[in-house]
Amino acid sequence: MTKELIRLFFRENFSFRRFLGFDYKKEKAKSILIMAAIIYAFVAFGGSFGYMFFDLGKILSEINQTHIILSFITVYAIGMATMFVLFRADGMLFHTKDYEILAPLPISSKSILFSKLAVLYVMTTAFSVLISLPMAFGYFYWYGFTVLGFLFYLLGLLFIPLVPMVFMSFISLMIVSISKRFRASKIVSIILLFAFFIGIFAMSFSMSDVEQNPLTGQIDLLSGISKYYLPIKWYMNAVHEYQILDFVFLVLSHVVIFGLYFFFIGPLVHKTNQNQTKMRAYKNRKALNYESQSIYQTLINKEFRKFFGVTIYAVNSGLGPVVLIVLSIASLFYQDKIAGTLTQIVGVGLDIEVMLLLIMGFCISMTYTPAISLSLEGKNFWIVKSLPIKAETLMMSKVLFNLILIVPIAIISLFMLGFVLNLNGWSIILMLLLILSFASLMSFLDAIFNLYIPKFNFKNDVEVVKQSASAMLGIFGGFATLAMNGLIYYLLQKVLELNLILIILVIINASFAFLSYFWMLKISPKLILKMQA
Repeated sequence: MTKELIRLFFRENFSFRRFLGFDYKKEKAKSILIMAAIIYAFVAFGGSFGYMFFDLGKILSEINQTHIILSFITVYAIGMATMFVLFRADGMLFHTKDYEILAPLPISSKSILFSKLAVLYVMTTAFSVLISLPMAFGYFYWYGFTVLGFLFYLLGLLFIPLVPMVFMSFISLMIVSISKRFRASKIVSIILLFAFFIGIFAMSFSMSDVEQNPLTGQIDLLSGISKYYLPIKWYMNAVHEYQILDFVFLVLSHVVIFGLYFFFIGPLVHKTNQNQTKMRAYKNRKALNYESQSIYQTLINKEFRKFFGVTIYAVNSGLGPVVLIVLSIASLFYQDKIAGTLTQIVGVGLDIEVMLLLIMGFCISMTYTPAISLSLEGKNFWIVKSLPIKAETLMMSKVLFNLILIVPIAIISLFMLGFVLNLNGWSIILMLLLILSFASLMSFLDAIFNLYIPKFNFKNDVEVVKQSASAMLGIFGGFATLAMNGLIYYLLQKVLELNLILIILVIINASFAFLSYFWMLKISPKLILKMQA
């Protein structure tokens, strides 16, 4: 029975139809174009990400320290597993929507638990391996490729996510349990999750050393982590020095911890799922107040309610604004440290304005609400569709919500960081125009992605926010567009001064933003009319 259940869960979670949101066999041309776009986005992101570590590998190979890249691979894999399990564990294990269907069936509770853990493990490990591939290329290129080393690299990554899965599932449950005690449980949950991530970022930043090259500072941080977390050292020794005993320690330690977790977690999973139907009642003494509003104001307010009403939606697509807020506030207290870190990067040939734009571009790319907000309407989409609202108005409201979410914060951050870094006025104005044009371009593109590939048939919001094709295109499409801007800068920096390059980038991004705007207006009525939730 366990094999059949695993096969069923895998078919539900990993099928192309579920990923794309439509039957790919009936729309082959559309499927091919979408997959080609996703592959392009992955290649663009992986290429820029891989180049960074390829260059790091070259530097490390000169001092015979190539093995340090393996610590990056391990920590990044752990970080990917941490983020993935933190958002998925509660909905897949402790508060599952299919519990009322599965519980009465003549299926062992351990079979159900094992099947769900198997799906969570495959998802986590797949992303950990994917994120490690560009780094692994840099390592094996500069150190030398061996079959045994590659086997240890790949097999080790199959076990490294197990321990983060154990601990982060408990943290996920703890956050949900604490937030449910409050009336505004969703808001509390969002705050706790952001506090968790900001705490990690703050700790990492406080341990970096601006007197050294930023890459060296990160290496020192990873070296400190590996001293206290032995699996990193075991993994490095196994891959780099072919130490079989260290590999055995890595495998046995993770298998034992995960085995104990599986043995003891069953009763807790059963209890939390049984208690999930309990609700807290609160008395609302406020009288209802109805006010007339414009269509856009009403729709944008609806987007805000949806945003704060779905925890994973707010945490994933709201990470960009929060990072900019934290960075801006930190600049007031760590002015010298931030300025010193960015100045070090200027020392390796990158303009400080460009580095700042890259950070803001990354945050803007991570704010991708138009790529998923239409899909999140779910089975209630027919209500929105039946309202006397034009399709263009509906989509424009989703774009405006995204711009309201990120642009004001980006502008404030730009002026605060510009003051800290002593940037001149003309540069700040041009950077502001570039931020506005890039944010507009990405918002319209994200809306177009969601129009072409909506996903209304989902069991939980995670499928739309993190696993839908539109979300993938929104995130990696943003990174690819950012990489395109970076390539234009790289090609022009030797012949033009920075301000002229910024003007060219503003014109390019603004032109594509206008084209995307008119295309969105053109296709919205036709596509929305065909959509069925």
